[in-house]
Amino acid sequence: MPIDQVLPPATPVAPALRKSRLARIHKKAWWFAYDAKQAFYQILRVDLVRLFVTAVRYMYYVSLRRRLRTLDPATGDIGHNTVFHNKLQMGKMKHLGGNRSGLLAHPLAAIHVSRSTPMLCIGPRSEGELLNFMGMGFRNVRGLDLISYSPWIDLGDMHAMPYADNAFGIVTMGWVLAYSHSPAKAALEAVRVTRNGGLIAVGVEYRVETAAELAITGGYDVCDIKRLESVAEILKLFEPHVDRVFFTHDVPSPPSGKWQLLVIFSVKK
Repeated sequence: MPIDQVLPPATPVAPALRKSRLARIHKKAWWFAYDAKQAFYQILRVDLVRLFVTAVRYMYYVSLRRRLRTLDPATGDIGHNTVFHNKLQMGKMKHLGGNRSGLLAHPLAAIHVSRSTPMLCIGPRSEGELLNFMGMGFRNVRGLDLISYSPWIDLGDMHAMPYADNAFGIVTMGWVLAYSHSPAKAALEAVRVTRNGGLIAVGVEYRVETAAELAITGGYDVCDIKRLESVAEILKLFEPHVDRVFFTHDVPSPPSGKWQLLVIFSVKK
């Protein structure tokens, strides 16, 4: 007996069922691509990997594209030798990875906030700091600095930023207030571009050495600005716009050597 007389005729697949199968395949493909992208971003948390990615992009934009630019700030609020000092540090490849920004990135990542909210990193020097925050899950990150080679970093002065009011949900000021003659002005400008309820994260380095002693060590004057010596002094700059303080890391008692002052708080307007 012919086989076509033994087997029942094939039942055609309904169009709705066919579309359902295609939808499942498309959904699985989308999630696979999403997980692969997330895995790449998570690899950026590794300092050596992030340094490699940053260095490759730095050489491409600086050596090949000749895109390194600097801004001569017109506000007069930037400390002496600030651009010189930071260009010098950028020339040392070990500083390109932005490792220190992890001190703010990790506590920020623990706070319940949308990872797609616009984030501004003030004074990142290189893309390493931006990549560090991307590795921690933040997806909409820009930088602002007096030095830029990157399409991700805008040229600008933190005392007069080229952004609209309430443009960002998160603003980070990682180790930049030490270069300002008017830190209160820079603080209020950061508040201006931050949304009501948004977050501001600040990092400041505390040193027991005097500015003169550091100048001898470094071989040049960095700046002659009065230093911030506690988290309370940092928060005072942002008054009366400090709402909830989420994280602090203050100087120990008694002070010792080099220390990092860190604070993250929400803004009220």
